Amino acid sequence: MLISGFDNDDVERDIKNIQNQYGFEFPEQYNNFLLKYNGGKTPETSFRINKISSDIKGLYGVAKADPFYNYKFYLDKPFFLNFLADGFVPIGHNIFGDFILIGIGENNMGKIFFYYHDRAGKYIELTQNFIQFIEKCKSTKIGKIRSIEERIEDMRILGKEDKITPEKLQGWQDEIDSYANLKQIELVI
Repeated sequence: MLISGFDNDDVERDIKNIQNQYGFEFPEQYNNFLLKYNGGKTPETSFRINKISSDIKGLYGVAKADPFYNYKFYLDKPFFLNFLADGFVPIGHNIFGDFILIGIGENNMGKIFFYYHDRAGKYIELTQNFIQFIEKCKSTKIGKIRSIEERIEDMRILGKEDKITPEKLQGWQDEIDSYANLKQIELVI
């Protein structure tokens, strides 16, 4: 699995604060992952486990993690508190808003689960631990990101110049910006 980890300054302090405030402990393998990578973006990553096929956009971090993948953004949201009450902590999500969870309860500690956002209360076990999960994830290295000019030319060739809107141009620029500084490395714990 490839990942572009986040800045890991102050990670240990933030992990302790979250665990103390919410009364749980991250399982050891996931805690070690947070200390080393502090979560990260995982573009072009997917898995197929126990009849569940999904992409995974990123794994959550703390401290200086990207806001969209930062536990600070999720901590007081009702869904997060519901997961905690059920003995789970979300560790990532897919493009549809479904969650990858890690067990923090006595009977599920460290196990990885999948949770469809539109099927309340149904937790589907994926693997026995975090390392098994990342071993099942497959990533493709991000190649060259095409420029806006190249994309415009492609649209012209296809006869779809009328589909080039300011919103589309901004979307292309946002995509280019999001991948500009992405450094994918093999995730190893």
